[in-house]
Amino acid sequence: MQRYLFVVLHIALFALFSSSVAIAEEAGSLPAPPSVTTATPSVQLSPSTAQVSSGMERLLVGIYINNRLEKEDTVFRENREYWIPFSLFLDKTGLKEERRSAGTAFYPTNIGIISFNTARLKEFDAVPCISFTDLKTTFLASPEFNQQLFAVMLTIPWSAGSPRKMTIRTADILAPDRSISFIGIEASADYDFNSDVNRNLQIASGGRLLNGVWNVTAATERGSAFTPSRYHWTTFNNKLALRIGTGYTGSYSLIGSTNMTGVQIGWNNHSIMRQLDAGQDNASELFLNIDANQLRTIEGNGPPASIAELRFDGEVFQRQRIGLDGKFFFENVRMSTDLRKTEVYIYLRSINEKPVKVIDFSQSVAGRALPQGELLIRGGLGKTGNLLIQQERVNNADAAFGNVLYGLHSRITLEAAMQLNPSAQSSDLLLGTILSPGANWNAALYGARSNERGAADFRLEGHYTNWTAAYWGTIRQDRFAYDFQERDINHLFRWGASPFRQLGVQIIAHYEKLGDRWPAHYVLPAVSLYPFSRLTLSATPDDFENYRYEAGIRIGDYNTLRSIYQNDIISLDYQRNFSDHFNVRLLNDYHRIYKTNITNLLLNWYPRNNTNDLIETAISRSASSFGVAGSWTRYINTGLRVALQYSYQMKTVANITMGDVNANMIMPETLKNVALSLSWDLGWSNRGLFPINRNAVTLTRGAIAGSLDIGNETKLSASDINNISILLNGRQMQQQQIDGSFFIGSLKPGIYNVAVDPEKLPIELAVDQKERKVEVKSGAVTALTIPVYAEFGVAGFVGDSSGNGIANVLLEVSGKEGISSVKSLTNEFGYYRADTLRSGTYRITPVSVGNRPIANPRPVDITIKDDFLFDVNMTIVVPPLPPVEVPVAEPAP
Repeated sequence: MQRYLFVVLHIALFALFSSSVAIAEEAGSLPAPPSVTTATPSVQLSPSTAQVSSGMERLLVGIYINNRLEKEDTVFRENREYWIPFSLFLDKTGLKEERRSAGTAFYPTNIGIISFNTARLKEFDAVPCISFTDLKTTFLASPEFNQQLFAVMLTIPWSAGSPRKMTIRTADILAPDRSISFIGIEASADYDFNSDVNRNLQIASGGRLLNGVWNVTAATERGSAFTPSRYHWTTFNNKLALRIGTGYTGSYSLIGSTNMTGVQIGWNNHSIMRQLDAGQDNASELFLNIDANQLRTIEGNGPPASIAELRFDGEVFQRQRIGLDGKFFFENVRMSTDLRKTEVYIYLRSINEKPVKVIDFSQSVAGRALPQGELLIRGGLGKTGNLLIQQERVNNADAAFGNVLYGLHSRITLEAAMQLNPSAQSSDLLLGTILSPGANWNAALYGARSNERGAADFRLEGHYTNWTAAYWGTIRQDRFAYDFQERDINHLFRWGASPFRQLGVQIIAHYEKLGDRWPAHYVLPAVSLYPFSRLTLSATPDDFENYRYEAGIRIGDYNTLRSIYQNDIISLDYQRNFSDHFNVRLLNDYHRIYKTNITNLLLNWYPRNNTNDLIETAISRSASSFGVAGSWTRYINTGLRVALQYSYQMKTVANITMGDVNANMIMPETLKNVALSLSWDLGWSNRGLFPINRNAVTLTRGAIAGSLDIGNETKLSASDINNISILLNGRQMQQQQIDGSFFIGSLKPGIYNVAVDPEKLPIELAVDQKERKVEVKSGAVTALTIPVYAEFGVAGFVGDSSGNGIANVLLEVSGKEGISSVKSLTNEFGYYRADTLRSGTYRITPVSVGNRPIANPRPVDITIKDDFLFDVNMTIVVPPLPPVEVPVAEPAP
């Protein structure tokens, strides 16, 4: 076996160096833009432009620019390089050719002039095209081919045209600079009808103070003392960041991390925002995120009230219902100790349906790499543990660390670190480098010394169109880091290929020697087969060399049947969608050795087709044992969720967890149990408390919360303005309102235009101000109230004494109490209509007919109350036409 692994490693290394490619060509220069701009000439190809080769593929795809679909068009792929029509790129980005010199075209942008040698264009089907490589190196774009969307994604960091003078925008509504931004409450209680009630409470709060962001989290469990478990204050600018409070060192995994309380500081010669803006929640102990793969929380976006499913190598590990704010969070996820494929599947209503989105969170060593010339320095000093927890004070030791990363080249990053080891009372040292030897390869080599012992770590990753490979090897001497550490040699290897769309194969190898023991020692294949779209077959080993065999088939559009065999257990899982709001799941487990059988029936139901409510029921049976459980979850608003659960005799028969899609409550181990949980997130501003999602208010992000308030008397209620779309900078946000309140989180600091989409408002309501400029600051919630008013109208007929309609009659509708007047003009048949009238008393006065004043007009008084008025008619006397002057002929001379 050792010989086999040695051969596999050498083959991987040979592939690495044989597949290396040259570093990309130097990017085009950006000289200062001249003052003269000319019209855009047509795209011209140099006579040396190459023609298409026989290996070309045509792909009809969507073209996205800055996440916006611009057009569907044909792109081309040749020798793993993608090409898009150059004229399409110029048109959709607005680039105008300013001048041309010796085949080089110059395009002014707001960051300078981009020069491009058009001889690099290539013709496909007589269409001049530009490659992804030139888009990246010359036009500074970030091109990507998204397989799930089957689209070309272009991120453009500039705008066409000469640089414009910066204008200072002022906000109508300012963000608070000193505040309690939010208060979050997580409370639960359960009772087993025998002992005392178990109560758990966690309170989190955060906000802004002294130009920084603070956060405190305190908890009590089963009657224990109420103590702060996390607390810190952080301030930063573009290059420097400082944190005081709890945290951890966060070094490379070879030397691990240490929890501490003290001071941490970080500096980046380019910008430290990329390390700060890591997407972690507001209470995270992570200060600077060097490697996104080390995050212990997986988070993302999905449709409100949909289902997020976390999978490792295709196996489901956890599910949760996405909140009404469209966010999902999987906490305490192990991300940096294996090579598993990590994905999140998003389902709209049921796990039986086809997922609407699959998000790949698989780790990569490239996450630690820095751009060329970037320097990151971080360090900290303090005591280990939490200084406010009495039990830990006896273990407090000195804590200190320092870390330096430098982008030596666009393909080479160097790293060095030092930290005090409280267990061995020694200094840990770390040296390493992250390499990108080819366009499809990444590697990392690290060495460390701790407790007078050494360790080494090597990683290699390769990504191609039809196959991937990854290797991770670690060697630790005995007593490395800890006196009780045994000598550890650990090798992980994975190779996967998809020779065609219906087949996926893997080779998984794990070799570990711990002291004189062999915890893992195997090389095993894995396979996934899709004979047709509705049938899937797979066989995948786990860490203990046990295979998981799975077969799944979709029967029609509403039924799914899966069969699983693992650890001597045969499982059948049948799922049926009776509607979008009622789903049934039947599971049966049979143990092949012990001859035992467990059957579970799970039903989930959205009452009244309302996704804010979810009712789940489970019934289980095994031999003579019978169990039942039920849960009800209610989203009262964006920040408030209540869940209630009851179970009877589920400890011996259930193999499913009630609430794994909604309340996330664990099944009790008692005969019967009732549990209640409450999650309540409240924002705080100058208008008091309001519902929010506190996880969307982070160290570098802020939020906007508000409500649509009906400003006058009307029969309409708050329930009539649910789900009104809120526009942020003209774009609709993914959020769901309840009773007119809304919350938009995870916003970068700045000034945003907030408006209401009038198309979704009830016909009676109108907004008095089209847009409001709202300021957002990191760690803060800016609150605003958008008044809407019920407005109605009056309509009728104006005629003469004979009942004939009179055209062009000017009517003035005036109200009391300073209400501005509204004017209306009758049409050719004598009918009129006046709108934008709120409830109240008005007077309709005929003013003129065809610009001829009406003598002694007779007004009509009306009262509007929560409804439109029709058939408000009046009769007028048409003023006579002015006399026609006939010119008198002058006598002839």
